[in-house]
Amino acid sequence: MADPAEIEREVAQMAEYWGERREGWKGAAADEFERIVMPACLYGSERDFRQLQMVNMCFTEWVLFERPLREGKTPLQLYIETPPEGTSESTVDHLRQIDETQFFARFAILDKEVDAGRALLLDMGGGRRYEVRDGALCKNARWRNGTIAERIACVDGLWQVVGQVHLYDRAAPDATRVDGPGALHPDDRRADDMRGAGLFLRLVRDVLGVDGRYVPTLSMVSGEGNAR
Repeated sequence: MADPAEIEREVAQMAEYWGERREGWKGAAADEFERIVMPACLYGSERDFRQLQMVNMCFTEWVLFERPLREGKTPLQLYIETPPEGTSESTVDHLRQIDETQFFARFAILDKEVDAGRALLLDMGGGRRYEVRDGALCKNARWRNGTIAERIACVDGLWQVVGQVHLYDRAAPDATRVDGPGALHPDDRRADDMRGAGLFLRLVRDVLGVDGRYVPTLSMVSGEGNAR
């Protein structure tokens, strides 16, 4: 049975493979990402390194898991279809399970078992509860009674985090259940980009974009990919 560290290494291996081949995809993908999100850190007179790092992580996660690269398939799907020579069967199997089950959502934090590294989360959109192996959430004592937005997948029967992006909102879940971060806001409804972007990009736009609703309240905390 795969443990979180093993899954993290396998996802990182897949990401590194595509990073080494970025000349074939990065330009068009970056243009699309920047058009939709309009990252605030790219437009100021001074660059905020931590926000820039967060933007880069969001871009990478979107590209690997959501953006079609060829024949309507994401980089993750293409990697599974034609894995590099030497890739183990178990790695391909784990990545296939991730592809078949992964999704990004905002979750209400119901409970945490800190010592076990498990959290009980409620999908704010679908209403289903998930027990998730989530070390980042469990280790941060300040992340409680709010919502966490992250990407999870089921591998070998266990749900765990497979993305690097963790966006915590300390507001009570009910306060952001309707028209919250990542929602298709009323003023977005005539924007084709927003309708087709999906929750992940809309949420990134809301917290990191020039006109994002939550940019004034964004703060970064220690740990790669963590923000609140």
